Amino acid sequence: MQHVRRRFAAYVLFALVGSASAGTPVLVGVEEDTGDFYAISTSDASMQLIGQSGIQNLGALEFNPSDGSYYGFTTGAQAALYRFEIPASLDSVTPSLVGSLGLGFVFEGALAFGPDGTAYAMNGGVTLPALLTLNLGTGQATVVNVMADRHDIAGLGWRSDGALVGLDSTANGLLTINPANAGVALIDDITPHIGAVGGMALLDEIGYFVTGGPLAVNPDPGSNELYSFNPATGEHFLIGSFEDLILGSGFSGLSVVPEPATLGVLLLAGLGLVRRRARARSH
Repeated sequence: MQHVRRRFAAYVLFALVGSASAGTPVLVGVEEDTGDFYAISTSDASMQLIGQSGIQNLGALEFNPSDGSYYGFTTGAQAALYRFEIPASLDSVTPSLVGSLGLGFVFEGALAFGPDGTAYAMNGGVTLPALLTLNLGTGQATVVNVMADRHDIAGLGWRSDGALVGLDSTANGLLTINPANAGVALIDDITPHIGAVGGMALLDEIGYFVTGGPLAVNPDPGSNELYSFNPATGEHFLIGSFEDLILGSGFSGLSVVPEPATLGVLLLAGLGLVRRRARARSH
């Protein structure tokens, strides 16, 4: 049996290396309840723990290509911006506090970087949401505009035509958001239920979003799944489920892993998949 497991492990690693060579993206997701960071495969949604940040209630996560760091902000009455350092090996996460957003209360939101390095953020929930810009040196938030209607933007990304794309829990759909005035337009409804938390990542002309876990009630739980989607049409496809793996509120932030870290994380994900299957066979 041991030689079979070794052969299976070699097969999985070979397949994952081939995927990495073909440019298959890998994602980083953060779990809202725990602050745990995971590497997530865009092939089958298998995941591997990167590390425990110790920062709970993170409402967003995004990689900043300008400085090579990840950023996210917490929710609640003491919302603050954090910087996260994750090495190319994707085996640890180191948080550092940037500063307070300076807002009265922040609901679960979203974060994206424009081509000029501007950090755009959304604060939604039970109030009218506001489009914000964030100062990466101090954490201070500046309101661009307040939306005319209620939305709950759980994920955000920058589209190539200069529009922001939002994952809206209230409309259960994908929106375009004008970065100049927060004007919105519906791209399309989506099939899975988002729930109270979620996340989005855009890479070129391909997008990914995660829906909330079993405790992400809004008023119903999210479907606890990973999808790919077309940011122009909203057409979306199921990649995989986190059932029996994510048991709380779910992933509240999602980001694409920049190259060359993709290869390393695929190897880690393959090893994690092998370990899970080996344990299952032993019971």
